Amino acid sequence: MKSYILFTTTALIATIAVAYTNLDYRGQPNNTSCTGECYQEYVALNGTAYEIEQRKQALAAEDEFSSIRSLWAGCAACHGQDGQGMAVFPALKGSSADYIENRLYAYKNKETVGSMSSTMWAQAGQLTDKQITTIGKYIETL
Repeated sequence: MKSYILFTTTALIATIAVAYTNLDYRGQPNNTSCTGECYQEYVALNGTAYEIEQRKQALAAEDEFSSIRSLWAGCAACHGQDGQGMAVFPALKGSSADYIENRLYAYKNKETVGSMSSTMWAQAGQLTDKQITTIGKYIETL
């Protein structure tokens, strides 16, 4: 019985190995690596990794709020994409930078400002001074 199982398993593995040699996913060629001519075409089209990174940094430098874009996504989840407010979360749109900064510092220091203060304590507690200033300026532009 053991020899039968061993023979069957070996035959199955051999069949799979022969039948699926150089198997391409859904008939498409394997494109997991790009070398030689493929890489030269990629570089001609997109540039080197260094050049790509330089372009990204140049785009970020043009946007003074690029450093807080991902943070704003968290704010927008409750306050709305345009800061218009949602449900129990107040509108931020129309607020001055000073007002926003003062509120964020109050939340960062775990001060109670309103009924939703505890929600903001963790959010503001993670922000740096520079991020607070930038968020204030961003909200002022909404």
